[in-house]
Amino acid sequence: MTHTKPGDRLEAVLVDVLSLLLKGIVLLASPFVTIRIGLIGHRSLGRLVGAMEYYIRTRDRGMYDPREYHILVSGTNPVNRQVLTMIRRRLPVVCSDLLWVWLKRIQEKGPVPTEPTRAGPPARLPLWLNLSHTGFMVEWETWQAVSGRHVLMPEEERRGREILRILGIPEGARWVCMHARDLAHTDNPDFIRHIENPLALNDFRDCDIQNYLVAADWLTSQGIWVVRMGAQVVGPLVTDNPMIIDYASRFRRHLPDAEFADVYLAGRSKFFLGCTAAVFFYAKIFDVPICNVDMVPLAEPGRQADDIFILKKYWHRHEERFMRWQEMVDRGWDWHRAGIDHFAKLKAEGIDIVNNSPEEVLGAVMEMNARIDGSWKGEADDAALQAAFRGLFPHNHPMTGFPGYVGADFCRRNRELLPALAGGEKG
Repeated sequence: MTHTKPGDRLEAVLVDVLSLLLKGIVLLASPFVTIRIGLIGHRSLGRLVGAMEYYIRTRDRGMYDPREYHILVSGTNPVNRQVLTMIRRRLPVVCSDLLWVWLKRIQEKGPVPTEPTRAGPPARLPLWLNLSHTGFMVEWETWQAVSGRHVLMPEEERRGREILRILGIPEGARWVCMHARDLAHTDNPDFIRHIENPLALNDFRDCDIQNYLVAADWLTSQGIWVVRMGAQVVGPLVTDNPMIIDYASRFRRHLPDAEFADVYLAGRSKFFLGCTAAVFFYAKIFDVPICNVDMVPLAEPGRQADDIFILKKYWHRHEERFMRWQEMVDRGWDWHRAGIDHFAKLKAEGIDIVNNSPEEVLGAVMEMNARIDGSWKGEADDAALQAAFRGLFPHNHPMTGFPGYVGADFCRRNRELLPALAGGEKG
């Protein structure tokens, strides 16, 4: 029998009392205004940067009832202070650790928050705003319809130029940021990889930054600098190319405001070469194009029409072949949050998840750079290959209508993994 400590019982009573008080205030105000509360996930990079950007864009798009009054609450130690500063320029935010903690406890006793969908806001508005996602697998239109609203102040632009000077990037030069998730990465600094978790030391989302170096070298041959991003990384880059800057390993810890540097470097880059890690949202909040590689599972596209993505592949050890995409959809790997159970089933079946090759990464990077420069020329069957990939998902699937492109070179190299083509046309 489990015994509840007196302190826990008192806390539970206080939560109940505060919950009733809060509901009373909301009820009294309801004839005049609909109060809704949003708890900002300030300790999560994905939620602070990506989810809050999506929320701001849904507001600007008019997806909330005009009678609603939103109270946003954050803790005082966000994962990135520069991002919270920019959010507060746009919206009033109450910053209080005590208030956030108590509201979180009250929220956890109630129903799960809902969010706007393609059909608009829910008919019965809940008290709690859902600030936990970026619109991914819910609806794609908001990221297309509303542009980024964040701006850097003149003083911040000056500080940014000083950071470029420290890194050795010449004035007027263009650069690309790149980031690969590894064992050192965490979306939340409070999270610890526990050894008993099967994914702790074998997270299928992790990838190898060294596989990006062929693409990075090619970018520098085009006169474009490359900056390796990351707050924590396993180790330094192995390269002697002076135009590839290991900001994550060599410079970041020495800067007086590295969190600002993270935002500036990504937000002013030509494009961002990333993966599943939420670091790419530093660029996306400024509408910088994203070239995401090593994406897993299959339902991992970009957010906007100028984004490109390519996928990890699945090697069947016993049959010595790569799995076709349709086979992976049939196994449930078309959904975003494939978890430990999904991973265990794949391992039991003898299926390994394989990182993108340096050549595949290079193909995606070359396409992204050409599309931005307006020099991209597709091949005859590119459009058919894109359509074949999109056709993997039924019409009511959340991936339907996803923005952007699967990398053209990636599709050509792996056409045998796609459904058979009925024909081709120029992309």
